[in-house]
Amino acid sequence: MIRTVERAFAIFEAFDHKQTMLTLQEIGKRIGLSKATTYRLVNCLYELGYLVRLEDNRYCLSLKLTRLSGLVRSTLGIRDVARPIMRELVKTIGETVTLNTLSGDQRICIEVFDTPAPLMSIVRTGEQRTLLSGATGKIMLAYVSKTEIDRIFRKTPANKRPNRAVLDKQLARFRKQGYALISNEHVQGVTAVSVPIRDVSGEVRYCVSIYGPSVRIDPRADELIGRLLAAGAAISSQLGARVNDGDAATDDGKSDKKSQPRKRAAA
Repeated sequence: MIRTVERAFAIFEAFDHKQTMLTLQEIGKRIGLSKATTYRLVNCLYELGYLVRLEDNRYCLSLKLTRLSGLVRSTLGIRDVARPIMRELVKTIGETVTLNTLSGDQRICIEVFDTPAPLMSIVRTGEQRTLLSGATGKIMLAYVSKTEIDRIFRKTPANKRPNRAVLDKQLARFRKQGYALISNEHVQGVTAVSVPIRDVSGEVRYCVSIYGPSVRIDPRADELIGRLLAAGAAISSQLGARVNDGDAATDDGKSDKKSQPRKRAAA
């Protein structure tokens, strides 16, 4: 039964803003099921009123889904979704976890779960920093348009700008691997790891980060990156992001191909 439910939802996920109408064969190809299995599931969803069969035998999502989407809690925000996942992550890894949002040229910390360890990196709710430095700022900067990066760079005083060629290479690497890992940039001896959070439109306006002393974070980098990627994906999914919205992005902010296997980035 669980497998059938998963397959049914996979059919809904097969549709996107580029392909709002699909044939039976196209649906089967997108979800990786045989024609017979796809037919049974599609026909069931059609009879239940969740799919519409058009005159050319293509299918599209029905307005019944629109009605159900209207029942989603209008006050459900990023904090509601992220807090349980962040709390569990802190219990698992024992390091500080923060939730951050994009606000103009700044990134703002909007939620913090502190590590229980006595040696800690202090991050406060409401803290603001430029997007041009640190793992948290740069992971969000990696997903804005080149035009916006140019504007932010020009607006920043020359003595506070990083080397542009180095920055561009960093951002390209962060987009490709799906996370940012930086040490000793804001505070000596502190390492931060950040991953993007995508919303229902696939845009990156939030990120979740791990902060801690480099002496503890660096030896566990691969483990922490993996756990943070999973947490970011879970939050994104609950915000309505599609599975493939996490693919690596090009300089235009559009999806390219799936991210390569994880590797540690240089600080």
